[in-house]
Amino acid sequence: MSLMIKQSLELQSIKNIVALLPYQYHQELTSVLMNHFVQEIRLRPNQSIEVVLAGESFFLRNTLFNEADATFVLNQLSQHSIYAFEEELRHGFLTLRGGHRVGIAGEAVVEKGVVKTIKHIRTFNIRISRALEKVSVPYLQGLYEGRWKTSIIAGPPQSGKTTILRDLAKIMSNGYERLNIPPQKVAIVDERSEIAASFEGTPQHDVGKRTDVLDRCPKAEGMMMLIRSMSPNVIIVDEVGSEADIRAIEEAASAGVAVLCSAHAKSMNDLEARGIINSDTFEGILLLNDKKEGHFVYKKRGKL
Repeated sequence: MSLMIKQSLELQSIKNIVALLPYQYHQELTSVLMNHFVQEIRLRPNQSIEVVLAGESFFLRNTLFNEADATFVLNQLSQHSIYAFEEELRHGFLTLRGGHRVGIAGEAVVEKGVVKTIKHIRTFNIRISRALEKVSVPYLQGLYEGRWKTSIIAGPPQSGKTTILRDLAKIMSNGYERLNIPPQKVAIVDERSEIAASFEGTPQHDVGKRTDVLDRCPKAEGMMMLIRSMSPNVIIVDEVGSEADIRAIEEAASAGVAVLCSAHAKSMNDLEARGIINSDTFEGILLLNDKKEGHFVYKKRGKL
């Protein structure tokens, strides 16, 4: 399956990304973003700036990211008010307009075993967001049979799980006439802001016309909140794994709400070892590989 991707970034999006860095890097970074399919820009103390493409990377010439540069980037991210970003810092990433995400690393401040914030931030990973369309279409007939089936999309990191969930949200919400799939009320519990990439409450990705997003909320609690408040037909959540997550999915399914979720796993053995698929609630499992190719390894036909 090949992904349908808008290869080029909008000019405004390029300007927003480049503006995070000091002026001396602007010209070269602008050229790189306009002429390459960039996935990440990695900034490390006293190292050249690394540009990550699909399957390869290179370093910008004559660059040495220093402490002053790191301070500049942090000020740009925080809009010069670092205290306003305390919660984001605790999670280790910030979401920008356009859905781009900046991962951060430095010195963790830990109290009673819990990370409170991160200080001395010197390392950044700017992950570039692009629009993707119809990546879930090849799997629709396995996930929808007269109704959406409670299913898991499993795979290793960067196998496309979240991308497929995001596209599914849009298709569920808007409907898909080609397969006679009607529009549904969709709710997303976006604990890590990865599906909708909300910025100040507004999704930066197109997740459909009938989709409601609960951002930065723990999955299990968020599912129950949305069932009570938004009466969805389908709930989408990312990276399930805890017993509380599975119990919430079971409760949602018993209330007549389908749940589509993702989980980190390279194989069925991984899912079984973590106890994720022990529940009879799941009707389908889509397993992706590191090439973003997927196949159904288990499918239970439910009653329509």
